[in-house]
Amino acid sequence: MHGYVEGVMNKLHRAISKQTNQLEQASSLIADCVKQGGVLHVLGTGHSHMIAEEIFYRAGGALFVNPILDSGFMLHEGATKSTRMERLSGYAEVLLEGVDIRGYDVFLVVSNSGRNVFPIEATFYMKQKNVYTISISSFEHSKSVKSRHESGKRLFELTDLAFDNYGEVGDAFLKSPGLEPRYGPSSSVVGIVLVQTLISMTIEELLRRDERPPLLVSANMDGSDDKNLKQMELYRDRIPLLR
Repeated sequence: MHGYVEGVMNKLHRAISKQTNQLEQASSLIADCVKQGGVLHVLGTGHSHMIAEEIFYRAGGALFVNPILDSGFMLHEGATKSTRMERLSGYAEVLLEGVDIRGYDVFLVVSNSGRNVFPIEATFYMKQKNVYTISISSFEHSKSVKSRHESGKRLFELTDLAFDNYGEVGDAFLKSPGLEPRYGPSSSVVGIVLVQTLISMTIEELLRRDERPPLLVSANMDGSDDKNLKQMELYRDRIPLLR
């Protein structure tokens, strides 16, 4: 087995097996949110924005996910620009003022380092709205660096519930003789498995409560368009990207 696959599988096993209680707690809270008509807001910057996209508008995915996607944080708008935006003070409030946020919603923020200004300010903003907050980051990396926010806090210290992706300092974990930088980052793979596990457990929790989870079927199956449009009507007023 290649060292990358073996390393990632080890991290996946630890991330799920050591955080089962947190996954159960989070899925129960999100199920409460969905039952009240709430949504799961998901935000990530840089490569972490892929995790927000991963659980939005997916075949077999849940419709109650509202991804907060801003092109300035995405790499196709410029790699160094994305890095600068993460460190920019004041932008979180500007962006989130345009989001329909209600007290029974849940907020999930993903940042591997957990040190940059934008995800931390976004968390403070959601807390002011009395929204339950969840994060995914590398505890080991976060503990090795100082926060870039004036509070001095890192993401895992702020959210109501914090998941560890078991990433290394610097994210990459493979090394070879004669090569100083490490290679083989793991945060995206582990983060995606964590959120897909969380969504799956939320769906199963809703079923245990005799609630019908709002799900999408593949757009490439016959007859799926009408089924999906009917389901999407339930959330068009809450999730702008469904319009």
